[in-house]
Amino acid sequence: MGVALQKSRTRDWTYYLLLTLSFFSMVNYILRDTIGHIPVIGSLVPAWKELIILLLYIAFYMKSKAEGRFDWKSSRMHKLILFVAIAAVLSGVYNWVFDPETLRIAPKPYTWVPVHLDLSTFVDGIRTLLEASLYFFVLNALLDDEDTIKDMINAMIIAAFLVACYGIYQKLSGVESPKSWVYSEQESNIKLRVFSTIGNPNALGGYMVLITPIALSLAIHAKDWLKRSLYGIVALFLMYTMVMTYSRGAWIGFVAGMALYTVITRNKWLAGIGILGLVAAPFVAHDVVSRLTLAFTPEYLAKSANKGRVEFWGRAIKIWLKNPVFGTGIGTAGDSVATRHNMPGATWIDNQYVKLLAETGIVGLLTYLAMLFAPVINGAKSVFGSKQKGTYLYALNAGITAALFGMIVENVTAAIIEDLNVTTHFWVLIAILYVGVRMAREKANA
Repeated sequence: MGVALQKSRTRDWTYYLLLTLSFFSMVNYILRDTIGHIPVIGSLVPAWKELIILLLYIAFYMKSKAEGRFDWKSSRMHKLILFVAIAAVLSGVYNWVFDPETLRIAPKPYTWVPVHLDLSTFVDGIRTLLEASLYFFVLNALLDDEDTIKDMINAMIIAAFLVACYGIYQKLSGVESPKSWVYSEQESNIKLRVFSTIGNPNALGGYMVLITPIALSLAIHAKDWLKRSLYGIVALFLMYTMVMTYSRGAWIGFVAGMALYTVITRNKWLAGIGILGLVAAPFVAHDVVSRLTLAFTPEYLAKSANKGRVEFWGRAIKIWLKNPVFGTGIGTAGDSVATRHNMPGATWIDNQYVKLLAETGIVGLLTYLAMLFAPVINGAKSVFGSKQKGTYLYALNAGITAALFGMIVENVTAAIIEDLNVTTHFWVLIAILYVGVRMAREKANA
C-alpha cells in the first residue's frame, strides 16, 4: 500500500478533493468533534458533505467543458436509481391522496391512526434514501484514471485502519459501553462493544464490512510481499475491530460477502480456510458463537417479541398489508427519518427492507432491491468472467463486489445503510466499481 500516494497524471484541486472524500470517516469525525459544538459555526458542519458533492459536480463540469462534451456514462444503474426515486415519490403522493393509516405502538394494544406525510419529512426521506447516490452519478463520469482510483482506495483503507486502531485502543484502555447495547444477562461479560470515532458499534461494523473485503482482496492479489503484508496486516486490524463491535449483522454480512468473493474468484484455498474457520469458531471464538446463537434462544426471542425486532418487523408487515402497493409514504413507518420527525408509532424497525416495504410498498421494495443488486451482479459477472486475474482492477472489483453484497445482507438486521459514513462509502464504492469494470473491459478489448 505504501505511505506515499501514487503519482497521478493530474494533481489539481479535483485530485485532492477526491482524497478528502476518501478520508470521509476521519474528516467527518474531526469536523464534528472539533468545531461541531461551536455555536452558529457548528450548525454548518453537517453541510460539508453537500459542499463536497457540489464541488465534485463543478469539477465534472470543468472537465467536460475542457473536453468539449458531457458524458455521464449512462448505465442500467442510472435508470434504477431513477425508478427508486419515482417509487418514493409515488409513496408520498399515495399518502397525500388516500391518507393511509399506521400502527401506533403505545399504549398497547396497537391502534390504527392516520399518518400524515408533511413536506419536510418527505424531503428528508428522499434525502436519506438517495442523496448519497449523487456520488455515483458524478464519480462514475469523473473518474478515468487508475492511479487516482488506487490513491482513493488506499486513502479509504488508511482511514478505516485509523478508525479501527482507535476502536482497539478503547478495548485495551478499558472503556465500557452502555449496558443497553447488550441484549441479555447472558452477555454480562461483554463490557465493551467498540464504537471508535463512529459512535455506534453497528455502524462501525458496517463500515468494516465495506472496507475489509477490499483490503483482503488486495492482500491476496498483491504482487510483492511488502504490499501483501501491509494490506494483510490492515485487514487483520479491521477484522478484529469488526469482531469487537459484537455486531451480529456485521459478522453475517462479512461472511456472506467473503462467501461470494470465494465463488466469483474461484479461490479454493480461501474456501478451505473459510470452512476451517467455521469449524474452529466454537473453540477459538466462544463469545462470537455465543452471541450468534443467542439470537435463537427462547429468552432472546421473547425479548425480541416485546419491543424488539420480532415485534417491530411484525408491525411493519401489518402496515404493509394494509397499504401493499405504495406503502404509507417514505419516512412514515420507522428508523431514522420517522423517529426524527415524530411520526405516529415511529421506532427502530432494524430491517431496511421491511421498513421500505411498509413505507413504499411492494413497488418501492422491488425497485430498491433491483438497484442494490445491480452493482453486485455487474461486479460478479466481470470478475467471474475475467481473464486478467493478476491485475489490480481484478482484485479491486472482486473486493468491492464482496463488500457491497455484505452490506446488502447486513441491512436485514438493521438499517445501517442510513448511517452517513456507511452510505457515503457504499455509493462511492459503487461508482468506483462501475469505473473499474469499465476499465477492465477496455483493457481486455485493447
